[in-house]
Amino acid sequence: MKHAYGSAPEEKAREQLKVLAYAKLNLVLRIVGKREDGYHLLQSLFCAVDLADEIQLEPLPRGIELWSSVELGPPEKNLAYRAAQTLLSQTDFGVRIVLKKRIPAGAGLGGGSADAAAVLAGLNTLYNLGKTPDELAKIGAKLGADVPFFLGRSPAWVEGIGDRVTPVDLALPAAFLLVIPAFSCPTAAVYQTLDRLGIPPSPPQGVPKIPPFVNDLWPASAHLRPELERIRSVLEGIPSLGVGMSGSGSSLFLAFPSVEEAEWARAELSGRVEAALHVARPVDRGYKIIG
Repeated sequence: MKHAYGSAPEEKAREQLKVLAYAKLNLVLRIVGKREDGYHLLQSLFCAVDLADEIQLEPLPRGIELWSSVELGPPEKNLAYRAAQTLLSQTDFGVRIVLKKRIPAGAGLGGGSADAAAVLAGLNTLYNLGKTPDELAKIGAKLGADVPFFLGRSPAWVEGIGDRVTPVDLALPAAFLLVIPAFSCPTAAVYQTLDRLGIPPSPPQGVPKIPPFVNDLWPASAHLRPELERIRSVLEGIPSLGVGMSGSGSSLFLAFPSVEEAEWARAELSGRVEAALHVARPVDRGYKIIG
């Protein structure tokens, strides 16, 4: 497979397709057990929000190219590249993927999984491959536990190791203020810290009401990155529907009943926390084909 990094080439393919890959928030995340193979069992309420990576898919006669920033690492390890490789492996099609990243890596927002889902859905449309949503979800699950969520409706109740996804009808806050520190919280390190702290699992429950925005990984993430405690203490002084952490961090969020209140909070927090601030709204699916 061919791959490349850098700016998108000037020549335009005759046909192309653009897809938005949306970020996700874990509005609730409970650790309810651990399998013998070491995987933790969870229950989590996932919500897609409109902070998005932009992906452009351009047909090629063969091979796969990934155009993005060098900081993302080797192309063959990128989930967007691997998604195209997996889906097109039994076809004669190729594709150039132009990836514009806006979802920070290592922030608990699911950017890599979102990119993979958007590529699967986009290529299915671009080449009229005829894959059903269930078939795409099965392919996505082989790439990452979170990928099937991004291919379906939001919000969703996610269980097991992230492989059981059930869309739910639930009233959501109108807006969130995402608070994204410059540092990351590697998922593996957070789970290892959770085990070392000896925190017992939560009892399994049904879909919860929100707020509160419970996250069983918070003690481990805050132990690993004490800066999170300082940021959260500032956030808790802002009037809101509640404070939460997405995934294993490092992103925190505040929930609001209106976009205007979220924008007010962003202005209020500007310069008070060392983090990027983004106002985001819930969306009803993990990706959107925009033409």
